[in-house]
Amino acid sequence: MLAFHEKPPLPIIKMAIITTLLIGTAQLLTGCDSQPSSSNNDAIAQTDVTDKGMAKKDETSINPAPIIDATTTDKTQAIEAVSLFDEQTVSPSGYEKLSFGQVITPELLSDLGLTRAEGDNEQCYYVINPTLSYVDKEYGKRASVLYQIIDNKVALISIQDPNIAFYKGINVGDSATDVMKAHNDALTYEVDKYAVDGDYYSLIANVNFKVIKDSQLGELLTAENIELDNKEDKLPLQIEYHIKGGQKLNDYKIKTTEWTADNKRLLKGEVESIDIGIPAAIYLVEGCS
Repeated sequence: MLAFHEKPPLPIIKMAIITTLLIGTAQLLTGCDSQPSSSNNDAIAQTDVTDKGMAKKDETSINPAPIIDATTTDKTQAIEAVSLFDEQTVSPSGYEKLSFGQVITPELLSDLGLTRAEGDNEQCYYVINPTLSYVDKEYGKRASVLYQIIDNKVALISIQDPNIAFYKGINVGDSATDVMKAHNDALTYEVDKYAVDGDYYSLIANVNFKVIKDSQLGELLTAENIELDNKEDKLPLQIEYHIKGGQKLNDYKIKTTEWTADNKRLLKGEVESIDIGIPAAIYLVEGCS
């Protein structure tokens, strides 16, 4: 007996089709929701860029970029200019490439282009830089700076040229009053016994030491008479301003503690030359002769 399957009724078929369509539509909608649109992509990208920008801004605020000072180069050049100026200024450090107490050899003189003045005295002589000279109205062409060498060491530097800078701000040609002001009146007046009218005299300052015991008249300062101001100072130094055009104030000396208002008012004359060096060299009135 043959068995026949009955076709499902029409309402059931319609329901199946509708169900299938609904399921397919739902899957399609789900697939569309799972893939962001291009506008969403743009929004997300923009949000990401903004977030990164904010993060970078925050990082900059925490670790700001170094500020480049436009004047840094100028400051460096200024410092170099000051160093160059110091080298060209006579001071307790010396002058140019020579310092006090430095040992002098023929090789060193040759390297620095310095020449030795004529003379047979091996213990005391002068050297000059031939390129440093000027024309004096009275003496003609002269060396701007002299280095006095005693026992093969730099003992004194003498300035003769008004254009050579001195660390105290005094130049050849300045007045005796200017010298006193530069040293706050802490200078010793000395006149040579042969200077009858006092037209030529000296004003002497101690640079880096104090006298703890006065020496006798005409005696040289010794280690027992002085005390260095600082441990870094290796040598006692003095400054001697040679003044011309003055008048006699005293038979020999006026100490720094003995100046009176009257004596200071009588100071006349101008700087003829400036010496700076160890007391032994300052004491040699006639130099190496």
